[in-house]
Amino acid sequence: MQLYRNLYIMLIPVLAIACKGKQPQQQMAGGMPKTTVSVYEVKAGNYTITESFPAVLTGNVIVDIRSDVTGFLQKIHAKDGSTVSKGQALYEVDKSRSQAVYEEANASVIQAEADLAQKKRDYERYANLLKQDAISKQTVDQAATAVKTSEAMLAAARATRARTGTDISHAVLRAPVNGKIGIAQLRIGDLVTAGSTVVNTLVNEDPIFADIDIPQTRYSEFRKDVSDREGGNQYYITFPNGELYPEPGKILLVNNAVDPRTGTIRVRLSFPNKGGQLKSGMTASLQMHYKTGEQQVAIPAKAIIELLSEVKVYTLGQGNVVEVKPVQKGSILDSLQIINQGLKAGDKVITDGLQKIRPGDTVNVK
Repeated sequence: MQLYRNLYIMLIPVLAIACKGKQPQQQMAGGMPKTTVSVYEVKAGNYTITESFPAVLTGNVIVDIRSDVTGFLQKIHAKDGSTVSKGQALYEVDKSRSQAVYEEANASVIQAEADLAQKKRDYERYANLLKQDAISKQTVDQAATAVKTSEAMLAAARATRARTGTDISHAVLRAPVNGKIGIAQLRIGDLVTAGSTVVNTLVNEDPIFADIDIPQTRYSEFRKDVSDREGGNQYYITFPNGELYPEPGKILLVNNAVDPRTGTIRVRLSFPNKGGQLKSGMTASLQMHYKTGEQQVAIPAKAIIELLSEVKVYTLGQGNVVEVKPVQKGSILDSLQIINQGLKAGDKVITDGLQKIRPGDTVNVK
């Protein structure tokens, strides 16, 4: 009896441990608790999209004012920063050198004219003598050749005089187009070298251009907007401080080549600028506003899952089973992400609890 009593005492702890070990297995048999998620039901609608692109403004005409004659800057006819008209005198280079060259060329013309007159008289006299058989025909032919040579010399002299006269007129630098000049690089007395010295820069900023770079994948979209003058896209400029320029613009052209370094293509837009608020060289943001079709779908941006090149969402299938769907993103509208492909109206997209679920899981809906 004593032996059985000792065995009973020894078995009690063993049985207790065995019973305790069965409790987790019983809980496992009951299943893990389901994850609770939030769901967004996809609806189709018409959305107004706003996209922004970095832009650089540039005048429609930017011309460096240079002289094609060398000399010292003698006069300034237009003040820095003034608005000028085409043909208006801006600056004047010293004409003394050009004038001296012109007078020399003019003297050569006078000399060539006198020489030609003499050669013609000689020819006429020899021609009359030939009629009387008082002179050889060879002498008359030589006189005729001398006349033609003198005529050529006179033509060359007159061309030289015309060129030097042009130098005199070009000593006055005139505005090639309407616009506004900037700050002059030279002052009176500075040397102006023909073809190389920039005296000032003239800019026409009405209208003004805005250049943006777009991905090459969107080339056809913007190219279509160039030809579609009645298109619904609207373009505005916003300044770095958030201020909106009130005048809308339009696409002028899409460049004819893609930049191989960036894979982008340049688009140029035109904006009216009568008040001069926009300046060439400014950086700004170009806003493009456009409406989607009636059946466009959008979902909360936080529902998007991106891994490397894969873009997907988790949706709720039959029996609250998690399914995965690849999608193609479009533009962002506030907190919503436009979906171009992969979803349809009525789909239920999971927006919260994404880190705790996997495809095939059964979940509870909040």
